[in-house]
Amino acid sequence: MLKTVLFIALLAFLPSTYAQYNVIFINPGHANTNVTGPFWYEVSQLMRDAAEDFDLNLTIHYANRNHILMKELVADAVKQSPDMLVLVDEKGVLTKQLLNLPAFSTPIYFLLNRPTDNELRALKNKGINIAGSVVPDNVQAGHLLAKQLISKAQLPASIYAINGDHTTPAALDRKTGLEAFTAQHAQVNIAAQGVANWSSPQAYRQSLGLLTHHPDIQVIWSANDAMALGAIRALNEKKRRTDVLVGAINWPLRAAAEKIDVCIGGHVTLGALAMINIHAILANYEHKVLHQKIAIFRPHTQKTLKLVEQIHSNTLAINFKVFSKEHKTPLLFSIESLMNEASENAL
Repeated sequence: MLKTVLFIALLAFLPSTYAQYNVIFINPGHANTNVTGPFWYEVSQLMRDAAEDFDLNLTIHYANRNHILMKELVADAVKQSPDMLVLVDEKGVLTKQLLNLPAFSTPIYFLLNRPTDNELRALKNKGINIAGSVVPDNVQAGHLLAKQLISKAQLPASIYAINGDHTTPAALDRKTGLEAFTAQHAQVNIAAQGVANWSSPQAYRQSLGLLTHHPDIQVIWSANDAMALGAIRALNEKKRRTDVLVGAINWPLRAAAEKIDVCIGGHVTLGALAMINIHAILANYEHKVLHQKIAIFRPHTQKTLKLVEQIHSNTLAINFKVFSKEHKTPLLFSIESLMNEASENAL
């Protein structure tokens, strides 16, 4: 009996890091692979892995690319008062909703897409607790993909750019990166651009018509892998696949990667970094950087392909605590560190 009382008393004095915090993530994508690819599924997989390492109780709801449903899920999540709510401000639709909601105390963490600086100020002025954010440097992504493609192309080169959408910061920044690269290279030009809403079928339909009117295209730059696959299908039908280099942003699975000439990615890992940061915030570890923009993108290689296959099959063996402030010598969160950890801990 005395031992039991002492054990209970000891539990009362354990650090708060052992408490289980409730985190809700509103994923704008689907719970599985679809016409826009497996990206959002894999983001969730990594977040679950990291949450388990930190004993965070993570609940994920999927909006299935439906922004009306996403707003409903956000409103419901706020009512549940989790310790942290993770949101993706895709197409900038959430700021107005959050400003119009009744007052709430749940802290918000933005992942991959965040509101503009002015919108963040408006949210803070309304009394909304913005705990932080992490986003990739999508300008780097657009620029790096163009650079990798042109390094394999014959000059002069004409590019067909397939953009994701008209409004999302990720799409606009990737386009900016591409345009910055072409502005620096006189022998490279963007001959045509389209928007396919991240969808393979839409990219296929658009590419069929465009390739007919632009027989001079030598390079297709695509803002994601799903749209690249749609363009490749069109090239195959036009019997032009061997004449055109195709590149994409995202690290696809092996079956898709073997069809695309150049892929760059890495931003799929930022969901795990969000969980690392959220754990630090909730456990009151020192966390100086409120908003992060990370140049996370790297070319797709055999090593990154192995990492993606492990993520997708839920066999990734990484202890994400090695990146945490609670670790004696925390590692810098990077693609290189993740690949090293995955190799060392492979099952």
